[in-house]
Amino acid sequence: MQNRDYFLPGLCALWLGVTALPVQAEPRAPRDYQNDRPTFFGTDFVRRLFGEDRLYFRAGALYLSPDLKTHSIELKNLSNVAEVAVEPGPQNGSAYSDPLLQPGAIIGYHLPWGDGSWAVETVAALPPTLNLKIRGEIANKPLAEEANGIPTGVPPLGSKVGTTKALPPIVTLVKRFRMDHHLRPYAGLGFTYLYTYDSKVENAVLTEFGRPDLDIEDKFGYVLQAGLEYRIYRYWWANLDVKYVSVPDVRATMEGTFIRAPGLPQYQFIEVGDAEFVADLNNILVQVGIGFTF
Repeated sequence: MQNRDYFLPGLCALWLGVTALPVQAEPRAPRDYQNDRPTFFGTDFVRRLFGEDRLYFRAGALYLSPDLKTHSIELKNLSNVAEVAVEPGPQNGSAYSDPLLQPGAIIGYHLPWGDGSWAVETVAALPPTLNLKIRGEIANKPLAEEANGIPTGVPPLGSKVGTTKALPPIVTLVKRFRMDHHLRPYAGLGFTYLYTYDSKVENAVLTEFGRPDLDIEDKFGYVLQAGLEYRIYRYWWANLDVKYVSVPDVRATMEGTFIRAPGLPQYQFIEVGDAEFVADLNNILVQVGIGFTF
């Protein structure tokens, strides 16, 4: 009976000791960063919507270099007073704009046929503000130096004419090569549509007596594309993309222009008339980015 009294408490103590021992957790398998898909917020929804390995993006920096090939700068519809001082018709000079650097992204969709080497892409970026400028005689010489032999006192215009915001959607069809390699070259062809808004004249001489209306024609253009992309991980890529965007024969019209002529005190201001610019708007877009395929 005494042995039993000793045996039961000992068995209980042994059981309590075993259960109190720390439990060894099973080792967690290391994450396979090479093959795991991105699991950021919304990525699962995107894959359900578009499918796996379809939608992709590359976000980074976008460098825009506008190249305006000027065809003509012409003064039209001059008032009777302006015709005495200003020479109507074509003017000597050219238009240009400054380059820009801003954030930008490429968003693409791998088409379902073939080996996935064909895709449709577009560019996502804030609408750039283009500074519209002129150079040559039209910028450096007064529009009206004399009127009937009397100096007008009108100063040169200078380089800056105005600004405009551009919203040119770009869509390209892209073909990738060497699909079984980490480094893939690609080429594309597409179109754009030049849409401008909030265009305004910001020249001190032209805005002294009101602000002329500036209207820029909206037109279709074409896009040539080439680039390289490099696989960092299975779904992560870095890229260098270059696009040539051309919109030919863009017409810009400035109407309702008045200027002050200090040398002609009998006139508070002179109504100059209209100015018309015609130029090819050619742009070089260079984009560097990093992103993943959903």
